[in-house]
Amino acid sequence: MQFRKLAPGILAAAFVISSSAMAAPVKTEAVITKVEGNTITARTMTGPLTVVLTPSTDIAQTSGLASKKTRDTKSLIPGLIFTVDGDLQGQTVTAEHIRFKEKDWRTAVAAKAGTVEQFSELRKAVIEGQEYIIREETAVYFPTGSAVIGATYKQKLREIAEKAPSFGNYRVSILGFADPRGNAAANERLSEKRAKAVSNFLRQTGYIQPGRVLSPSAMGEGTVAPGEAAPTGNDAARRVVVRIVTPKTQLTK
Repeated sequence: MQFRKLAPGILAAAFVISSSAMAAPVKTEAVITKVEGNTITARTMTGPLTVVLTPSTDIAQTSGLASKKTRDTKSLIPGLIFTVDGDLQGQTVTAEHIRFKEKDWRTAVAAKAGTVEQFSELRKAVIEGQEYIIREETAVYFPTGSAVIGATYKQKLREIAEKAPSFGNYRVSILGFADPRGNAAANERLSEKRAKAVSNFLRQTGYIQPGRVLSPSAMGEGTVAPGEAAPTGNDAARRVVVRIVTPKTQLTK
């Protein structure tokens, strides 16, 4: 029996046709576990899934039956439930469309516990993007080099914690700051300790559900909270800003 020897170009064409045949259209729901650049690691009911984003991937947030808002990749965060459709090869989908519900995005934001950088992006989306409205705000001030909450400020924190549930679908934003003296890296660590101390105290008051407290953020020195006036001196710079926020679409007071 004789076998014909195929030319390299024919072999290449055959490989492309074979690879294309392996791809199948799919639409599935999953939850994001990790985001790295244009690759999303997710999990479906049946197992792990990798989602690859391309420049033509259409990403949108839905609210109700007809409302749709175009979003970018920064909206795709761990914990978000989403629907993807595209071409499936093995356990990898090249996404054509990604859709997620507004309420699921808010839930993912509220449950987020990641790095300072990740939380900073979320904070910007939540507050600077006006997704949320500030309902109550207070500041806790600290002595030089300290992360210990004074008695006066503990009382203020109890008061704002007790009031928080009255706003319905609330979240608690906690931003820690330091004055500009000393080493910048040390000041950032100190601002983180202050933010965590306030977060822990609020959780321990018994008034606030832990899942409604956003991960405390270390803002370091020389920065301000969105919409906040710049500190007038070092005493005012050593602070933690606590805000009770609610979705701008919320109708309750």
